[in-house]
Amino acid sequence: MTFDRRFLLSSATPSKYRVLRTLIGSVSIEHSTIGTQFTQNVDYLSKVYEFKPEVSVQERLVNYISEDLTLDDARRFFFDIPYSIRNKDFFQRFENEVLNYLYYQNKKSFTTAYVYIYRILELISFSFPLIYASKTYDFKHTFNALKEFYENNKGANSGELGFLKSAVYSMFKDHDFLTTSVDIELDFEDEETQSIIYNAIYNVTKPDFYHTDTIDNRRLAIKFGEVSSFIASLRNRFFHLFNRGDKNLESSDLIDSDMFFSKINDPLFGWLSVLYLEVIRFSIGEVSP
Repeated sequence: MTFDRRFLLSSATPSKYRVLRTLIGSVSIEHSTIGTQFTQNVDYLSKVYEFKPEVSVQERLVNYISEDLTLDDARRFFFDIPYSIRNKDFFQRFENEVLNYLYYQNKKSFTTAYVYIYRILELISFSFPLIYASKTYDFKHTFNALKEFYENNKGANSGELGFLKSAVYSMFKDHDFLTTSVDIELDFEDEETQSIIYNAIYNVTKPDFYHTDTIDNRRLAIKFGEVSSFIASLRNRFFHLFNRGDKNLESSDLIDSDMFFSKINDPLFGWLSVLYLEVIRFSIGEVSP
């Protein structure tokens, strides 16, 4: 694969590409106000998608999208007008939230980082489904996709976050992802802490969220299609001490909030990364041959 310098990151690189490249890792990030620099080395897609370790990061990015994707089509999609400027404002906002998450996660301010996970979730709640639906290339398919999203957006699934959840089930209905789980490994140093954190989370969330791979006091395996509900539920139970009589997380349940969220954040952010890649994979079909 011939190297193309436009795949190098710079301030002029479109956010749509910069986000995906950042999610793969080996990226240096600088806080524009404070000047703090850190390196993002985690590949948030590698646990879900296969890649050849001997290939370059550039090749890995293209292969994550599709093994059949040519470098030229990827270049056109990310860097050429009009493709590079579609939904430009949204992708810039999305990038800001992603970078803030990574900054606070690197800083080990895990509670604050979780706030940005929820902010990302709210930002994409309507945007991702609409971007996905709008790339079906004709009115009938776009209408049918949106109709399915809205029909499933009722009852306990109503509202913006419910719209995203309904869309996830519709978008991935023919995909193995819906049979899998996002796993939170509670690998703390002592079993007592593992038990306290496990029960604190499990007791304030719905049993329906959990996959059969869940292991008592060790692992919380969240069904792929229920992750958005889990994120929203945990946010509500943590940030509201009293809420309509619902059971919420007491400070005594948390031990320490940063320790509590230290095991939770990255698996959930990995799920958000998968959604982003899937929207990119679907959208890239708009590049004309």
